[in-house]
Amino acid sequence: MHTIYLVRHGTAADAEPGERDADRALTADGKHKLKQISAGLKVLGVAPAVILASPLRRTRETADVLQAALEPPLGVELCAALAPGHPATEVVADLRPYDDRGEVMLVGHQPDMGELASQLLTGSPHQVPLPFRKGSVAAIAVGALSAKARGELLWFLTPKQLRTIGTGA
Repeated sequence: MHTIYLVRHGTAADAEPGERDADRALTADGKHKLKQISAGLKVLGVAPAVILASPLRRTRETADVLQAALEPPLGVELCAALAPGHPATEVVADLRPYDDRGEVMLVGHQPDMGELASQLLTGSPHQVPLPFRKGSVAAIAVGALSAKARGELLWFLTPKQLRTIGTGA
């Protein structure tokens, strides 16, 4: 059994004139909130073996904040299939090298994360796409890392819920 954690990146700055979307950084407030979200994940016992992130700057920065709190033994790796616009089946195929890992965390973008959740839960990216807000996290249990696998939604938490868990408020 595998647990796949799907994370939408934190709040990023608006693009400056001439700046590529891929280069947008997290805001200071976005980083601060992600630290609280990470603390909430730690309280919940989230312990991924590895964090895979889209190559875009805001997702790499999100993964770095998560890594600092959760300390995955394999660290952070970039996954091109997590960049915007890649089909959910491609992301699932890229998970095969991690088949021997119990927990894997993926950091990406919306609507792709919602479609990936649907793929993992139903075998279709369009049946039940989850509405990921920035910093939302879903935990999905799957028996196999396959596009045809049908998973179980363990939980789906908003950033505010995770921050509350993390701060004990």
